[in-house]
Amino acid sequence: MRVFVFILLLTTAGSAQVEKILARGRALFGQDQPQKAVSLLNDYLRDNPGDSDARVLMGLICSWDKRFEEGRRAFRLVLESDPDYKDAVLGLVNLELWSGQEARAEEIALRAMTYRPEDADYKAALAKVKAARAPAKTVVAASRVAGGTPEASNERDWEAGINQSNIWFSDKRSSWHETSASLSKNFGLGWITARFSHANWYGAGSNLVEVESYPRIRPGTYGYLAGAFSPDANLYAKRRAGAEIFQSFPLGFEGSAGIRYYHFNSDSLLYTGSIGKYFGNWWVLGRTYISPDSVVGLSKSLQVQARHYSGDADRFVGLRFGIGASPFEIRSVNEVDVQKSTSLAIEALWKFKNGLRFRINSGVARQTRLFSGPLWQMQADGTLYYAF
Repeated sequence: MRVFVFILLLTTAGSAQVEKILARGRALFGQDQPQKAVSLLNDYLRDNPGDSDARVLMGLICSWDKRFEEGRRAFRLVLESDPDYKDAVLGLVNLELWSGQEARAEEIALRAMTYRPEDADYKAALAKVKAARAPAKTVVAASRVAGGTPEASNERDWEAGINQSNIWFSDKRSSWHETSASLSKNFGLGWITARFSHANWYGAGSNLVEVESYPRIRPGTYGYLAGAFSPDANLYAKRRAGAEIFQSFPLGFEGSAGIRYYHFNSDSLLYTGSIGKYFGNWWVLGRTYISPDSVVGLSKSLQVQARHYSGDADRFVGLRFGIGASPFEIRSVNEVDVQKSTSLAIEALWKFKNGLRFRINSGVARQTRLFSGPLWQMQADGTLYYAF
């Protein structure tokens, strides 16, 4: 980040009469003396409040020195008089990212695109924002390829959800029915979700209690932590846990690595990793699951997912393709003993103005299971969320 800021500093041009002041401010910053640089610029700006170049330089230095409110004020003063002042726009986008205000950064980048829709720098800034905004938004959604976790909205602090999921099988075996209720809270460093689920299959009922979170570690880096238990363990794993870390990279890329643990009759581990990238309004993700087995060796699977976002992270349509022995996260007996599977699913999320969001997910899979031949599995579920 410092290299990027320094490049911006070097490219901030001033008029002839103030170049000496700007050069001195850049030099002080380069010598790791941001306080002196800020004092110098404050003295100059008291007499020359309309010098946008000097004010942008002030904003950049304050951003790196984590004096976010001072830097924000400096950039906004410039943008009030010239909303398309490029250095101020890019500087403010980075300030909001570094201060953990990803939603603000996205709003600024989107507004800038209205002035210059084809500007390469603005496009790159928007891609970076979308990658960094993942903790509560799109990348969180992409990381949960099973489709069971809401992308909690950043606009309000609480969100409740109700989900209904149904699975039917081609061999006429009993269909799977599951109902879940969730409650999410934004604690500043990330969202935490508590969920209660009840499933019915072959006349048996089972309950599951889950807690999961996506804590923000630093701008561009966040984690996934989850724990669950079933008091009856009739249909769900007795215990289940997961952890993963996500890291944003330049050019809109993001990668992750994690582990899942679950216990039915014995303990099992599942390793996972992903790589994703933004292409304009498209998010493309590849994810793999690897499960070690002492008898058959490594069991592997691969999923590829693509989503198209319309305006923001709460409106998308997507397609997901999976192949391998473990196409979904393992949380119930229905996902156990799958030896081979090819799956295809479509999904969509839409946000309404009254705090409601609705998500649908529908798919089909051809599976080969232990002790049974190939069969088809059809799934459909819908979730209604309410933010307040």
